[in-house]
Amino acid sequence: MEILLTFMDAIVLLQLLLGVIMGIVFGAIPGLNTIMALALALPLTYNMEMIPAISFLIAVYCGGLSGGSISAILLNIPGTAAVVTTTFDGHPMAKRGESMRALSLAIIASLVGGIISTIILALLTSVLSAFALSFGPWEYFGAAILSLALISALIDGDLINGFIATLIGVFLSMIGTDSIESVTRYTFGSTNLAAGIDIIVVIIGIFALSEIISSTNKNLTLQKDGKADFSFKKFVIALKESILYIPNMVISSVMGVILGILPGLGGGTASIMAYARAKMSSKDKAKFGTGCPEGIVAPEAAKNAVSGGALIPAIALGVPGSAPVALIMSAFLIHGVTIGPLVLKEQPHLLTSIVIALIISNILMFLTQVILIKYFAMVITVPKYILFPIIAVFCIIGTYVVSSTTFNVYMMLVLAVFGIFCSKNKIPLAPIIMGFTLGDIVEIYFRKAMITYEGSFITAYTSSPVGSVFVTIAIVVPIIVICKRILKAKKEI
Repeated sequence: MEILLTFMDAIVLLQLLLGVIMGIVFGAIPGLNTIMALALALPLTYNMEMIPAISFLIAVYCGGLSGGSISAILLNIPGTAAVVTTTFDGHPMAKRGESMRALSLAIIASLVGGIISTIILALLTSVLSAFALSFGPWEYFGAAILSLALISALIDGDLINGFIATLIGVFLSMIGTDSIESVTRYTFGSTNLAAGIDIIVVIIGIFALSEIISSTNKNLTLQKDGKADFSFKKFVIALKESILYIPNMVISSVMGVILGILPGLGGGTASIMAYARAKMSSKDKAKFGTGCPEGIVAPEAAKNAVSGGALIPAIALGVPGSAPVALIMSAFLIHGVTIGPLVLKEQPHLLTSIVIALIISNILMFLTQVILIKYFAMVITVPKYILFPIIAVFCIIGTYVVSSTTFNVYMMLVLAVFGIFCSKNKIPLAPIIMGFTLGDIVEIYFRKAMITYEGSFITAYTSSPVGSVFVTIAIVVPIIVICKRILKAKKEI
């Protein structure tokens, strides 16, 4: 009862609303992200009571997860790797004048994913934490390599170029200090590269800035349906339409929770696998990548479901499922609580508080986005000569604050030029981002698996059925895609 009274306090609700808005803003603006928002929000919680403090950070987290879809859909600029998949169908839909529809579907799917993950968090925390503990190096390697195979094989365009893009991303992730042997590699004598390239720099350079530079040389404008394009009726229509995609959203949400509890995989892997599943199970696969609603709701539901999933190992085991959750966990330490297995027994009210905070935050996120969606959609009416310089400034600020050095800004510019080169040569950019995101995981866990199984790939494959299923699917899916494309080419001849 005391917990409910805490959340009924007008001040606490206002804090949650401000946290959600802060998260949405940081998620939506290219160059900023959820981690930055949480890092700035953390000092604000020092003088708060523990429950309101944790709830405020959770609100920022939920808002940030949802906000990233705004720039991904409207501008084709994903703020994080988790929303790269949303650009596949979200931006094509916006380009043909359905920005309100695309944003509405994304918001609805985000709410469904967030609520389902919260329910699973409340009911199955201990069970799913035990599941996470059963995963070893080979299982992590299998899940990561499967994600890379899916993003390479299922993206539209030349399959070879998809694999090249993925390998480029993996190579970029290897620059810096080897996390196992602690030796530098591919740094070309630069001390600035010893720590590797930050994911923010890669995303902003290859995706955001290259998109801005490319678009300034084109007369590309998003189509508009006049006043109706920004009307609330569009949201109501999308809400009715979303009923058709409930099974898709539920399955994607469950996938997001499962992948969320595995540290290091997170929203990027969840959105890829959810998108791939939706595409493979669809009767009309050709519509994916052209502005397909299912291609929006699947990754959005999965991405937001990661929020509850990533909190499960944090609460039950004291192991954060993602970087944002690690920041949220630090708030517990500030208030003198060491999160872990004993917390569920000694302070069960903490889990209840987190569940309530997640539900309220997701509802506030939904309502805030619904109210402001009209204004988000109107960003497409801003002239390019005004919009692009503003975004470019945020890109520069975002890369600079990562480590407070101008080297990141220069690296962003280099990657932007490289991104333009890739686009002109029809090398897709999304696999580069995902290859970079998961490349470190693939390498580290493969090497750990080889150490565990004394260097024998066969022993690893035969000893771990779950990981081996992932690896097998990662091999089979590209082969199936290649065969289908060959048969399709023969029929066209």
